[in-house]
Amino acid sequence: LYEGLLEKNAGETKSGAGQYFTPRPLIEAMVTLVKPQPGEVISDPAAGTLGFLICADSHIKAETDDLFDLSEAEQEFQRREALYGVELVPDTRRLAMMNAMLHGIEGEGLLGDSLSPLGQGLPKSDVILTNPPFGTKKGGGQPTRDDFTFPTSNKQLAFLQHIYRNLKPGGRAAVVLPDNVLFEDKTGQEIRSDLMEKCNLHTVL
Repeated sequence: LYEGLLEKNAGETKSGAGQYFTPRPLIEAMVTLVKPQPGEVISDPAAGTLGFLICADSHIKAETDDLFDLSEAEQEFQRREALYGVELVPDTRRLAMMNAMLHGIEGEGLLGDSLSPLGQGLPKSDVILTNPPFGTKKGGGQPTRDDFTFPTSNKQLAFLQHIYRNLKPGGRAAVVLPDNVLFEDKTGQEIRSDLMEKCNLHTVL
């Protein structure tokens, strides 16, 4: 019901709803392909209302008889430590925390910016699922963290750097990005080369 209300609200909002609502069929397809497993740390650096993490949690619960196939310690990890998200907008984060509570998830829902020093200190992830914001930062500023090899004010390119840096070795990610990320010159080209060097890029759809 709550997911339905979020979708209705996003549909009725003329602008800005995309910042917190990704269509659920798209989320489900991405989660099915990435196959999150029990015991993995799963994160979303631009969490919105937590659609990706809730779908990943549901996928794991469906595979483990609602976690009953797991030991008590593993169940505790799934409920409290397996999932974390970061959301910049306080109102959206409130919607996300309510969504998490209704789905029995007690993971961390951080209020903040993954492109700030907060993002630098986030735990490394086995799986990242996200639909980061597009465009440039308000006022045209660059990310305030200093660990990016390629400084850029383009948010999707900055998030792409965060994503492949935040993955554990052997980790995997599925990300929604606008197609201009594939064709940007200069910094975009350098980030793509860096991505190809560090990661096994499986599919561009």
